[in-house]
Amino acid sequence: MAKTPQCHCSPARRKRNRRRVLRHRLTICVRRLLLHRSLPDGKSHEPSLTPVAAFGAFLSGFLETSGLALAVFYRSLFSEVPQSCARRNSKDIFPLPPILEWDVGFAATDEQAHLVCSNLCIAALNFLYQGMPKNPSEIRSSRRCSSAQLGVHQHIMQRTARHLRRLADAWEGGFKWTGSFSKYESASSSCYEKVRGDDVDLPSTAATCDPALLAREELWRLVVQPESVFPNACEPSGLVREAPLTGQERQEYLRLTVRELQCGKLRLRHTVKGRARIFAAPKSAEGRQRKIWDGSALSSIAAVPPAPHRLANPSSFLDLLVRPGEKLLLSKRDASTFFDSLKVPKALQEWFGQAPVRVGELLSFGLKLDDIRRWTDDLGEKRLHKHAILFPVNVVWPMGFSWSSCIAQDTSLGCVLEAGVAEDCILSLDHALPKHQDELCAVATDDVMFFHKNHDRGRTTLRRLDRVFAEHGVSKNFKTDVSLSSAMTGLGCDISSFPPLVEPACRKLGGIVLSLCDLLSSRVASPKAVSSLLGVLQWFSLLQRGMFSMFDEVYKFASQPQQQERKPLPEQVLGELVEFLALAPLLPAALDRQFLDTMLACDAAPEFGFGVCAFDCGRRVTEEVGRLAERRGDYVRLLPGPACAEVPRSGTQHRLPFEEQQFRTLISCKARKPAHSGLLECHGVLLTLKWVSRSKARFHSRPVILVDAKVALGCISKGRSSARALRRVLRSTAAVCLACDLLPRLIYIPSESNPADGPSRGHPRRKQM
Repeated sequence: MAKTPQCHCSPARRKRNRRRVLRHRLTICVRRLLLHRSLPDGKSHEPSLTPVAAFGAFLSGFLETSGLALAVFYRSLFSEVPQSCARRNSKDIFPLPPILEWDVGFAATDEQAHLVCSNLCIAALNFLYQGMPKNPSEIRSSRRCSSAQLGVHQHIMQRTARHLRRLADAWEGGFKWTGSFSKYESASSSCYEKVRGDDVDLPSTAATCDPALLAREELWRLVVQPESVFPNACEPSGLVREAPLTGQERQEYLRLTVRELQCGKLRLRHTVKGRARIFAAPKSAEGRQRKIWDGSALSSIAAVPPAPHRLANPSSFLDLLVRPGEKLLLSKRDASTFFDSLKVPKALQEWFGQAPVRVGELLSFGLKLDDIRRWTDDLGEKRLHKHAILFPVNVVWPMGFSWSSCIAQDTSLGCVLEAGVAEDCILSLDHALPKHQDELCAVATDDVMFFHKNHDRGRTTLRRLDRVFAEHGVSKNFKTDVSLSSAMTGLGCDISSFPPLVEPACRKLGGIVLSLCDLLSSRVASPKAVSSLLGVLQWFSLLQRGMFSMFDEVYKFASQPQQQERKPLPEQVLGELVEFLALAPLLPAALDRQFLDTMLACDAAPEFGFGVCAFDCGRRVTEEVGRLAERRGDYVRLLPGPACAEVPRSGTQHRLPFEEQQFRTLISCKARKPAHSGLLECHGVLLTLKWVSRSKARFHSRPVILVDAKVALGCISKGRSSARALRRVLRSTAAVCLACDLLPRLIYIPSESNPADGPSRGHPRRKQM
């Protein structure tokens, strides 16, 4: 057997390698020491230092000493540029040069903090465009800006000024970041409390709304049949055997049970098929609690519930379009203790039991025997005595059960539809948008949000909805009502009409930034706490889906075993969190981004390269086609040519009244190296967006791009992919969109109809008049 050759190092080489390792370790230790010495105290600062100035000082200290890749990129922004590396008539916006002077047009009291935050954002965009490499090289950008780069600078300065202004509002007590991340650590551990019977919030009257009158018929047919909800469950499998409650804990449970019986939230039964333990969670109000019915075990034996119908999330707001001269009127209705009002079908109530009680115990709390008999459903001819055992059962849909959310969503939708709102006006990523946006609605369980452009129509709809709520026994939370206003908060986002914008809620944004600063300082966290923070970051990334592309190593850390154990954070995990912090000013999504007048199409062919075509069809047409973006099953075709053989496709076809010859070629170039077709198609979309970014006049827009690869369409629309090969191109695409404030609308077109097919094979065409 052949031996593997071994490498023999000379003594001098081994000595040199040991010296290099020691020097490397010493460098890391010195950097960490300097970082901790340069970071502000977090507990106090000079009285004259504003929260924004303190935040700027924190960032400056971190960026000057940190060895993270993004900090290296930031420092290289200000390095001298050799003459050989000067910009040579490139039309691309990357690499972006730094902002050396703050534009007086964007008001800023703490100019230095604004410059640091803006240039950190620029460094993060450069870093993202290069794919966030593990071993970054220095940025070599010219100090001279093109017109497009100046446009990017203006966009970044505008968003940075707004970002820091909102942070100042959130940090009224000062920039105190020390310990801010601890709330995620405490949330990752058990934060539940023992039940205090008098401190649990309950409605005055429960089970006032019957979802059977509002939910879709096909859903309710399943719900009223227990065998459909619990198809494979025998009686014992739904029971949870918990330790019996004793002493004071038992007394508090009985006190709460009596209160719930009196308000109609519970009834009694001799036998049950399922039951769960209960505990309490603290509410924001001092000393108040929320009862938790732990339905996890019961949900595991139930059938998988349907997905909530037309459920809104922050991405739904991106479909709003405010045209020039239009005014957006914002309204909101929030149901109070919504789940406590939703009545469960009687056939299912025996599945929602909890710990049993004795009749004598109920009598000791002041209940009368007649009331107990009236609340017991399966009494029949049996007699009640003080030693009789009864099971409390939920009359309302418990929040801890898997089917409850889809029932609540359908009930809210039923109220909206009964109020006269057309179903296609309810925003949903899985359904087509209406042609006109005079009235739109977003529904998220117990929150209903309206977007109107006509005051009278909005007022009429709100009156109808209030009447429907009253008729069906849905209690409103009057404190959170918003009617035809210029600003409101919904789904954790602040939405405004002036300017038309949706962005993370001010208080939540301030908390996220403080938590990230604390994490950068301590560099230690448990995987479960990081997972909790990551969930918040992902929620707000739905406003700018390209932000998802930056997360990779943080997923691995959050899924590690021993979830509660605090561990040092790897450099790459810290780097991804710092990247989010740096790009946070660009999270807001403008609602007044107009569609371009030009329809674009791109393609890639392994035998040649890339092709990008364009057709000046007008904004009305691009708006119509753009409505189909990200909708499942929709695709477009052009008018067929004499030699075009169309292959049948599944989904909904939309025929465009244009011919392939009407498109002109913008790009027809060879690929630099061979690659997988899916990767090439994503690069084709990136090339198209880079062409859009070359002109400042095309910034702040919604470019419509026809794509014939569903891989590219899916991963770019979502902003992420599990395929490592696609990660860099997705990050580059995200950087272009964030820098130029673009909202690309990708629509599928079959290959035989794609006008960019020829140019991608080296056969460019010119527009025929």
